[in-house]
Amino acid sequence: MTEIDGEKARVVVPARLSAGATDARVDAANRIFHDIVRLVREHGFEHVVVAEVPDLSGFAGAVLPGGGDLDPALYGGDSSPTVYDVNPAQDALDLGIARAALERDLPVLGICRGAQVLNIVTGGTLHVDLPASSVTHQRAIEPGQEPEFAWHPVRLREGSRLRAQLGTGVVTVASGHHQGLARLGAGLHLTATANDGLVEAFEDERGRLIGVQWHPEAAGTPAQEQGAPFRVFAAAVEAKEALHA
Repeated sequence: MTEIDGEKARVVVPARLSAGATDARVDAANRIFHDIVRLVREHGFEHVVVAEVPDLSGFAGAVLPGGGDLDPALYGGDSSPTVYDVNPAQDALDLGIARAALERDLPVLGICRGAQVLNIVTGGTLHVDLPASSVTHQRAIEPGQEPEFAWHPVRLREGSRLRAQLGTGVVTVASGHHQGLARLGAGLHLTATANDGLVEAFEDERGRLIGVQWHPEAAGTPAQEQGAPFRVFAAAVEAKEALHA
């Protein structure tokens, strides 16, 4: 259990602000949000879901979940008809929490959209819409069809904290994104790639920041692999608290 002064460490999680009445992908993201919260709890944290950027004093870190697309204007990208569920309030919430966490030097775990948020706040960019490649990163869906994850292997770099937790160099992951990480932000290091070369994970030098482009919370992911990013995050929280003990 991750504790501070005998109590569970508190982790801030930004709420999902979009409803999915017109896009099944939004409904799907809202459902798996609860699976991310469950994994936060299972790794010993008290989760605090917020709809506004809070004062992060008293928080041990932040977990940024998946969701719709960030506004391309935030990273100098061009608009595209493929971009969906751009929500200025959601962008402000997620980016605001990420920036506040970085200012306080708090550990942050970003999942899918959350990884993209971390990349943007550190000065990185995104591919607005991924070109076709040898890897299917998102399954196409027809109107009214339930979204399904695409599954593909990723290769983890030797020496990364995530690879150490997984105990292997290759894992098959659940993928559901049409955008991707382009130029990595300042201080971020590539730790995993797909077979087409797309960035799939990153860490910073001290292990305070970790981003994964896939969905570890997806049903069908083995428990060891589901928990690996959260264990890296928990280790970062414990290391930071040890410095202030």
